[in-house]
Amino acid sequence: MIANFFNKTKPVNFLIIGLLLFVYYSISIFSIEEFAYTISFFTKFLGLFLVLFLFLLIFKFIVEKNKLTRDNSYALLLLVIILGIFNESITNSYFIYSNLFLLLSYRKLYSLTTGLNTKMKLFDASFWVGIAAIFYSWSIIYILLIYVSIIIYQKANLKNLLIPIIGLITPIFIYFTYNFYFDKLPVFYDRFNYDVDFSFLVYSEIKFLIPMLFIATCLLWSLFAITPMIVSVSNNMKLSWNVLINHLLISIAIIVMAPIKNGSEMFFIAFPTAIVVSNFVQNKKSSLFKNVMIYLFIIISVSVYFL
Repeated sequence: MIANFFNKTKPVNFLIIGLLLFVYYSISIFSIEEFAYTISFFTKFLGLFLVLFLFLLIFKFIVEKNKLTRDNSYALLLLVIILGIFNESITNSYFIYSNLFLLLSYRKLYSLTTGLNTKMKLFDASFWVGIAAIFYSWSIIYILLIYVSIIIYQKANLKNLLIPIIGLITPIFIYFTYNFYFDKLPVFYDRFNYDVDFSFLVYSEIKFLIPMLFIATCLLWSLFAITPMIVSVSNNMKLSWNVLINHLLISIAIIVMAPIKNGSEMFFIAFPTAIVVSNFVQNKKSSLFKNVMIYLFIIISVSVYFL
């Protein structure tokens, strides 16, 4: 059964999940529009997939290093399936690069539990957020997650509160200087355009409505079932879980404010959702329940191509 197969972190599991990502990515690319199948096209095609694969590797590292789940591949599998459900997210290069740099920021944030090199980690985390904002301006909101993490991990002091501001501004200032030097300031201003659209009409389409209702149900169910168990234990996972919930809320806020809503913005919610739901799945003793949950995710991910 599929739940038993992914119940451990094995190299073969990662390869299969990587292959699944390639299948989702290929179908998404070739189903969107007509392309001229040139060497340039296939170079970009493979290059973007390698970035997605790197995203997968870093996600795996963060989860395992910080023990955000137990020793299984559920989070990795659910991450790929969620990206497959919202296939627009894995064809938008700006969202992919933005989330890759945000992932590098999360890598530093979730490791604050160790208490080592705190100032360097805070600078790095905010620096990566600044780079992510260059690709998608609303990514800048994740600076709030850094300050939330400072409070949760009890690292608040004057230096630690100032460092994220310096880290965030540094790449943005360098990018501004580059555009100023080459007389491309309109490009800079356009990149940091904070338009907001609170119209959710696109989500009423059946291909968005069913997956979103399903994932929202799984998320709420998981949060209400798992949170009391985790917060009752005084350990690092309790702190990380508090950060994860705030991570989820900030991601939802970005989706709500996104000026263009076409499914690609759902990339931002993939990280916290995969970890929250995988914690719920791994804590269920029933193999039947685990299998049903995973199969439902897979069925939803396939059905969106026909809705």
